[in-house]
Amino acid sequence: MTVRPLDGLFVADFTSTVAGPWCTRMLADCGAQVVKVEAAGDGDILRHQPPLKDGLSLAYAPYNCGKESVSLDLKSAEGSAAARKLIARADIVVENYRPGVMKRFGLDYETVSKDHSKLIYCSISGFGQTGALAGRAAYAPLVHAYSGFDSVFASLQGGDGTPPVCGVMIADVVAASYAFGAIQTALVHRERHGLGSHVDVSLMESAMSLVALQYQAAQSKKPVTPFVFEPIKASDGYVMIALVSVKTYLGVYPVIGHPEWSSDLAYNTLAGTMKNRSRIMATIEEWASGRTAEECERLMSEAGVPCSTYCSPAKQLANPHLIERGAFQNVQAGEESFSVLNPPFKLSTGDCTAKPFVSCPGEHNAKYLGPST
Repeated sequence: MTVRPLDGLFVADFTSTVAGPWCTRMLADCGAQVVKVEAAGDGDILRHQPPLKDGLSLAYAPYNCGKESVSLDLKSAEGSAAARKLIARADIVVENYRPGVMKRFGLDYETVSKDHSKLIYCSISGFGQTGALAGRAAYAPLVHAYSGFDSVFASLQGGDGTPPVCGVMIADVVAASYAFGAIQTALVHRERHGLGSHVDVSLMESAMSLVALQYQAAQSKKPVTPFVFEPIKASDGYVMIALVSVKTYLGVYPVIGHPEWSSDLAYNTLAGTMKNRSRIMATIEEWASGRTAEECERLMSEAGVPCSTYCSPAKQLANPHLIERGAFQNVQAGEESFSVLNPPFKLSTGDCTAKPFVSCPGEHNAKYLGPST
C-alpha cells in the first residue's frame, strides 16, 4: 500500500477560486483528507469557468481534485453549526474569505480555537488579517499592480511603461505555495510544542517577494541597471540562452564561431563579459538567425549552455521528459477524463500525486453531515 506523508490528517477547506484551493489540493495530494465546504447552490465560482467540456469546468479540476465536497449555507444557523462540527474534527482549516467574514459566521480562529488548541488555521487574503488594507477586496491582478510586480515587469520590456496584461494568476499560486509551506511549519511546531497556530498569508506580500531584488534596489542612492534575459530570434521562432556565469560564456564561444575569446582576458573574466556583453549578444543573435530554434537549443545544450525553445502547454503535455517524471495525473470527473499537473515536488518516502477524482458539489453531505443536511 502506497503511503502518503499527510495520511490521517483532516482538512476543513473553506476556500474558492485559486489561492486557497491550490494550497488545499497540495495537502490532499500529500494524503490529507480534504473536505471542501462550498456555497449551497452554485458552489465554487471556478466550477463555472471555461474551458468547459459537456458542462464540466476543466478549470475547477486542477485546483480541487482529490477533495470531497459538502454544500452549506454558512449564513444560516444550521450551516454554521454544521461547519463547526467539521472544524471540531479537523487538524487543519484553510479559508480565503476577506478578513472578518469567517468571524461573522462564528468560524474565525479566535472562536473555534478556544476548545481546539491544537488546530492549525490558515487564512489566505489579499492584504493579510491586520493593517489598514486588511478589509479591502483583492484578487491576483489587483495585487500584481499594487505590489510593484507589474511596474517592475513593465519597466523591463523596453516599451513606454504600459502595464502588462494579466492572464496568469501568479500571486495566487505563490501565496498558495507559501501557505502550504507555512502549514507544514505549523505542523512541526504542533508536534514539538503541542500547540496549533493561526497562519496569516497575504497575496500582497507573496507578490512582493517576487521582486525582492527591486525592493533592495529602491533603497539604493545610485540607479541600479537591471540585468535582463532577452529572447533571441532564431529562423523559425525564439530561444532563451541564459548566460549567468563566466563558465556559460566560455561554453558559448566555440558554438558561435569564436573559440579565441575563451583565452582573451576581454572575454574570459566576469568584468570582461560584462563590458563586452552587447557585442557577445549581437554575435549570438547573428548566429541564431540562420538556425532553427530546435537546432540552437541542441547545439547550446550539447555545449553545456543553458538554452531552451519557447514551448506551449499543449506541446508540453506530450513532452517525454515530463511524462517520464510523472508531471501529469489522469483524473476522472463524471464521464470525463483528462490530465492535471502533479505537484512540482516528490518525496522518496511517500506519494505526493493528485488523487484521481473530482467531486460534485455537495456530493459528500450525507457522509459528513447526515442525510438531512
